[in-house]
Amino acid sequence: MTHLHPLRPLWLLAMLVPCLSVAQPPVAKVAPVVDDYYGTQVTDPYRWMESGKDPDWLPWLKAQGAHTQSVFAALPGRASLLADVAARSGELSSVGRSELAGGRVFHEIRAAGEQDTKLMVREADGTVRVLLDPTQLQGDGEQVLDTWSAAPDGMHVLVALSKRGTEHSTLRVLEVTGATLLPAAIPHAMALGWTADGRAFSYLKFVGEPGTPGYFVGNEPRLHRLGVDAPDVVLARRGEGGIEAAPTQFLPVLFDPGSDTALAFVRDGRSEMAMYRADADAAMTGQAQWTRFAGFDDVVVDAALHGDRMFLLSKQGASGGRVLETSATAPDLAQARALSLPDDPVIESILPTRAGLLVRTLEGAVSGLWRIAEGQAPARIALPFDGQVSWLRGDTHADHVLVAMTGWFTPLTVYRLDLDSGRMEDLALVPPPPFDTAGYAARRSVATARDGVRVPYTLVMKKGATPDAGTPVLLEAYGSYGYPASPRFNARMLAFLDRGGVYAVANVRGGGEFGRDWHYAGKAGTKANTWRDAIDVAEKLVADRIGSPATLTLLGTSAGGVMLGGAVNERPDLFSGAIANVGFMNPVRYVSEQNYADIEEWGGPIADAQSFRTMYDLDPYQHIREGVDYPAVLVVSGLNDPRAATFHSAKYAARLAAATASGEPVLLRIDFEAGHGMGSSRSQLDEVWTDIYAFALWQGGMREFQPSVPGPP
Repeated sequence: MTHLHPLRPLWLLAMLVPCLSVAQPPVAKVAPVVDDYYGTQVTDPYRWMESGKDPDWLPWLKAQGAHTQSVFAALPGRASLLADVAARSGELSSVGRSELAGGRVFHEIRAAGEQDTKLMVREADGTVRVLLDPTQLQGDGEQVLDTWSAAPDGMHVLVALSKRGTEHSTLRVLEVTGATLLPAAIPHAMALGWTADGRAFSYLKFVGEPGTPGYFVGNEPRLHRLGVDAPDVVLARRGEGGIEAAPTQFLPVLFDPGSDTALAFVRDGRSEMAMYRADADAAMTGQAQWTRFAGFDDVVVDAALHGDRMFLLSKQGASGGRVLETSATAPDLAQARALSLPDDPVIESILPTRAGLLVRTLEGAVSGLWRIAEGQAPARIALPFDGQVSWLRGDTHADHVLVAMTGWFTPLTVYRLDLDSGRMEDLALVPPPPFDTAGYAARRSVATARDGVRVPYTLVMKKGATPDAGTPVLLEAYGSYGYPASPRFNARMLAFLDRGGVYAVANVRGGGEFGRDWHYAGKAGTKANTWRDAIDVAEKLVADRIGSPATLTLLGTSAGGVMLGGAVNERPDLFSGAIANVGFMNPVRYVSEQNYADIEEWGGPIADAQSFRTMYDLDPYQHIREGVDYPAVLVVSGLNDPRAATFHSAKYAARLAAATASGEPVLLRIDFEAGHGMGSSRSQLDEVWTDIYAFALWQGGMREFQPSVPGPP
C-alpha cells in the first residue's frame, strides 16, 4: 500500500497508486560481508558492488536506470519542465575560468546552443577567436576540457583533457598564435603552473592504476620543458631533500612568475597544509634542498609570492583567518607581520598585485574585496553588486586583475579591475541573459538550532510569491570542507521556481560561512551538527508554513550526501522526498575508491577504535534501519564518477529500498556516460536537473507531476 504523508490532499491517493503498476526493478542480491573494526562487528550486505567487476553489477545498474527513466516518463509535467530547463540553459552563454597573460584575455565559454565549453582568446586589438574546441579532438570517447593555464607571456596554454566524466586528465600544450597542439601528451596528470619564462610547467603525475585506491598513491611533482627531448625532472621526492610526506599525500610544486622562490606543498584533504621553499633555479634541477617553514599545526591555507615577499593566510588562532607577511627567501612565521582588516571578516583568498595585496572576504551572505597597500589603511573596493566573488586572477606586474562575480540572479560575470582607479569594467565576454531575472527574489533568514546556534538560510522564489504549507520546497545543504554555500546563479532552477517551487539553501555547520570554527563544528566527530542544522532549518520552514512534511524535499550533493543521509535517518517523517546527488554515502568504505585522500574531513583514516567509531557514526549507509517509513528517495550517480564512487549511490539505494516500510519509491538514476558532474554536457545537465526538480515537484504534491494512469491493457 502506498504511504501517504498526513498533510497530502486526499485527491493524491488515486494519482499515486498507479505508480505501483510500473514494473519494479530487480532486487539487488545480498552477499553479506562482516568486518571486525577493533572489536565492533559491521555487516555489509552489498559489498559486492564495490569492485565494479561482479557479473551482476552492470545488469543491475541498467535495470535500475531503465526503471527510473520509466517512472519519470510517467510524470505528465516532466516533458514541459525539460523543455523549459533546456531553453533556459540553451539560450544562455556562460563564461568560466579567465586569465590575463601577455596582453591577451584567455577565457572558456559555452556559447548559447552549444553542449560544451571552448577555450577562447581575446587579442589586444579586441578580436576574439577559438583556441581549442575539445569536441573536434580524437581520443578515448568524447573529450572535454578539465582545466587550463596560460603561460605568463601568453604564447602557450597548458590544457588538461579527459574522457567525459572521468577527470583522468591528459596534459597538452597549445601554441596560441597558430592554435595548434604540440606533440607531447602527459596522461594521468594534474596541471600545476608555469615557470617565469613560460618555457616549462610543473605538474603532478599519478602513477597508480586509474579508478583504483592506488591511483593517487606515490604521486610525483615533475617539470616538463617545452621542446626538450629528455625525461621530465622529478622536482621533489618524499624522504629526500628535506621533504617529509606520506605516499598517500599530495606533493605539488609551484613556481611564481614574479619570484625566485619555488614552493612545495604537502596536502591530504585538509584545508591547511605543510609548506616548503627552495630557490626556483635549484628546484628545476630536481636537486633542491627544501626548507619547511609551515607545518599543519600552523594552519596555513593559502600562500602567494611577490618577489621576496611571501603572503600567507593562516587560521591559527583566528577562525576567519589572518594575513601574514614574511620573507620568501627566509620565511619565519614567528616573526611574520600581521595585516589586519576592519571587523575581522572571513578571509577566503589573497592575491598580490603591483598596487598592493587584494583580499577576498566573506561578510555574511556576500563577498567583499579589499586592497592592502604598503603604508596605507586597508581600502574596500566597490563591487558592482552584492553577490559572490568567485575568483581573482592576475599577476604582480599587470595594471589590471580579473574579478569574477555571480549572484542568485546574475550569471558569472568577469570584470577587469583597474588597480589605479579601482574601477571595475565588465569585459562582456558573453552577452547578457536573453531572459529577465527581475521576477525572482531571495530573502535571508535565520533558524535557531537545538543547541542555540543561529543557522542562516536563504529562500529563492518568484517575486511576490506567498508560500504556504502546500508549497513544494527544495531544501539544499552541504556543510563540508569549510566551503561556504554562497549565492550562485542557476538558470535551470528558474523553471522550478516558475512552477511554484521554493528553493532554500541552509548554511549549516561544516561549511566556511563563519570561518574555521564553523567548519570544525560540523567535521568528523561533530558531523551530526551538519545534518541536525539542516533538520532544524526544515523545522523552521514548517513552523513558518513554508512547505510542510508533505511537500519538503531535501537535497544533498557530493559530500552533502552525509548530511542528506544523516537527516533522513534521524527524521524520516520530516521530508516528503530526499535526493542524494552523486553523494558520499558509505564513508567507512573509503578504502575501496580512488578518491580517499581527503578522508581526514570525516575522522579518518581508520587506525584505531576511536577513528572507526567517528567515521561509523556519520555513515548514512550503515545507519539505515529496517521497517522505517522512509520518504521517497532519488539517488543520482554517474558510472565514471572519480570523486564519490558509484558504489556509494548503488549500495545506499539498494539498502534503503530493502529497508523502507513506507511503500514510497527509492529510485536510482544512473548516467552511464557521466561522472561527478564535471565534464557533463549541457544536455546531460539539463536531464539530471529536470529529474531533480520533477522529483521535488512530484513529492511536493504538484498535480501535473503526479504519475499518469496507464491505459487499459
